[in-house]
Amino acid sequence: MVATCLQVVGFVTSFVGWIGVIVTTSTNDWVVTCGYTIPTCRKLDELGSKGLWADCVMATGLYHCKPLVDILILPGYVQACRALMIAASVLGLPAILLLLTVLPCIRMGHEPGVAKYRRAQLAGVLLILLGCLFLWARTESSLHSQHLVQFKQKYLEEFSCLQGD
Repeated sequence: MVATCLQVVGFVTSFVGWIGVIVTTSTNDWVVTCGYTIPTCRKLDELGSKGLWADCVMATGLYHCKPLVDILILPGYVQACRALMIAASVLGLPAILLLLTVLPCIRMGHEPGVAKYRRAQLAGVLLILLGCLFLWARTESSLHSQHLVQFKQKYLEEFSCLQGD
């Protein structure tokens, strides 16, 4: 009974995680751009966000997005993040289908228990790979946005020093 519950909980958790990867891939809130604090930018309508598929700006209460359609113009990190997230999303489908066939309430003919065990191992490896690709893409995006913020702060400091003279 406990093993069955653990397998069902594992399947549901994996399924929810895979749906989360798909939703994260499609959102446009990977990097939030703001010159001030977030509440100040919301009041001044200067809050922007960048995603893998579009750059968005919130102005006068409306959310305007410009799709990123020119692949050759995009920076390398955006192309890499797109590829990693699409690979993670695609790897999730066979992993979930394999996990579905391994559940104790599903029988496929007169197969031995070793076959189910091997499918469970393969599904687990695919899900671990999915998680690694997801974390790699998010880390790459976060590191690049951090470098942009540091560059912007350094540029503003240099500019303010020039203005003070």
